[in-house]
Amino acid sequence: MTKPRLVDVHSHIYPRSYVDLLAARHEIPRVAEHEGSEYFVIFEEEQAAGPGGGRPFDHTYWDLNEKLKFMDANGIDQTVVSLGNPWLDPFDGPESVDLARSLNEEMATYQATTDGRVIGMGVLPANDVASAALVAEEVANASGLRGLVVGQKIAGHRLDDAALDPLWEILAGRGVPVLLHPHYSAAAEQLEGFGHALPVAIGFPFETTIALARFVLAGTLYRHPRLRVIASHGGGTLPYLAGRLDSAWRSDPSVQDRLPYPPSRDLAKLLLDSILFHERALHAAADLVGVSHMLYGTDHPFSIADPATNLAALVGAFPGADVNQVGSSNAATLFDLEQVRGSDPSVAE
Repeated sequence: MTKPRLVDVHSHIYPRSYVDLLAARHEIPRVAEHEGSEYFVIFEEEQAAGPGGGRPFDHTYWDLNEKLKFMDANGIDQTVVSLGNPWLDPFDGPESVDLARSLNEEMATYQATTDGRVIGMGVLPANDVASAALVAEEVANASGLRGLVVGQKIAGHRLDDAALDPLWEILAGRGVPVLLHPHYSAAAEQLEGFGHALPVAIGFPFETTIALARFVLAGTLYRHPRLRVIASHGGGTLPYLAGRLDSAWRSDPSVQDRLPYPPSRDLAKLLLDSILFHERALHAAADLVGVSHMLYGTDHPFSIADPATNLAALVGAFPGADVNQVGSSNAATLFDLEQVRGSDPSVAE
């Protein structure tokens, strides 16, 4: 088939100003220096600086030209880019609001700087819910931002905490897409001994699974049905466990007090990225939410990114019309994107 148009909705960037904040820290998450090179340290096993003690962290993480080069090399037309984890979680003091605004202002420039090829998502402060709601309104009003990225907690609150309802009300009312991404890894101690391989392969998807299961069982989507939530890494294991979650819901009346129908009904409202690397996994995701709720992603610039395998699995799993839908048209509708014409633009100096 003809190469589909691709819009990457799961791609990260770490502005250098933000990297410098992480480099000033002495506890994880942090950026460590060893013999003139930098390393990203987010897991306990990575505490020692140097090779084997963190992942190499170079200009591909913060250079917008490098993002464009990656896109050109992999046939990606547009990218909706977000700040990578840990976002502002480590910076939860009163300065968090100013940091969020500064980062959001920088991310908002990408659309004009790249002639529409790279569009930024916003980030929320970590100090309190009222500040997060205020910044969410600002993001909704910013012409250069098309959504928000969040972790399993917002301002210290789990996603199922009713204290976040004022924030959800704003995001649902303004139609702001929310990308949910992991950072801490579920079962971190049980996954030790294999570098970052097991935390990233297993811990991250299960962190997403747990956060979203709590989010749905708490009735958050029931109360805010217009929320548009993108679940990273295909929704973790939820496509496989949705039936079991329904059965558990039926067996426990206390859960039914918060959600009056089986949770799979709200799980089907989620949007899932396609970073699953395998046809069978893509079929399971599509069975849960439908092809109309799936989006292409790469996870660049992390080393697990493998866009060729992602695309091959997508092409193998679905007919051409569905590949085009997942590859770009769903994202274009969700983020209200204009198609970019031309190729190989460079960032203005």
